[in-house]
Amino acid sequence: MIKFPTKKRVDLYKNAVSSEQLHLDLAAAQEFMFDAWETDDLDVVLKLIRKAIKKSPLCADAYSFYCEISEEPPESKIGNLETALYAASIALGEDFQEFAGRFWGFVETRPYMRAKAALAEALWESGNFYPAMAHCREMLKLNPNDNQGIRHLLTGYYLELEMVDELTLLLDDYSEDVCPYLQYTRALLAYRQSSPDAGDIARIAIDSNGHIPGLLSKRRLQPKSNSGYITLGEMDEAIYYVNNNLKSWIRTPGAIEWIVKHSSNLI
Repeated sequence: MIKFPTKKRVDLYKNAVSSEQLHLDLAAAQEFMFDAWETDDLDVVLKLIRKAIKKSPLCADAYSFYCEISEEPPESKIGNLETALYAASIALGEDFQEFAGRFWGFVETRPYMRAKAALAEALWESGNFYPAMAHCREMLKLNPNDNQGIRHLLTGYYLELEMVDELTLLLDDYSEDVCPYLQYTRALLAYRQSSPDAGDIARIAIDSNGHIPGLLSKRRLQPKSNSGYITLGEMDEAIYYVNNNLKSWIRTPGAIEWIVKHSSNLI
């Protein structure tokens, strides 16, 4: 377990060093994180995270990556991720709002976005649903292109809480997104609403990733892929979708049987 700085410690550091030194320390800390992302040796990863946070308490990626690999419960991660977000905002400084609308396009903003995404997931998993959704909506405002796939998380959240109006608007905002994640969400929504186009929407979803109906039919969470990558149309993508949306499908009577039937008809 790593003991991370508090917001007070971050403030003390910020006030103790010059702006130039702050950026030099952060750049050096970030190099440790680049190395940490490239190794599979957990002991080495933890050593590099410790070095990064010791070099600069503003290294948000150190907090975020530790929370990603940690087996601690999500509620115990929230404090560190809130500090990570605070540290990242200090690192961005007065230029913060200048990046709005195209946030991910600037490398220096990415630790902030990674921390915010991790915080949203930790909040959701610990039952803090509305703060989690608020972070997601803020991220989509900062970066409408949504390089991180935050829209996928948010559609799942809306679906689980049956926030149909919000879900419909979000799907409309990303109407050109044909990824399986949104296609299957559109299919489930169409089924729930008894849409006359539900069958066609289901077939489009199945064409985008045919592994998902079979996994849904098992009605249980699947072991996560160890690769860390999601491959369009492949099993790792199907597992990611099912693990994040299974509850909504199970809660909809007949939905799983319906999508499996359409899948069988396409074989």
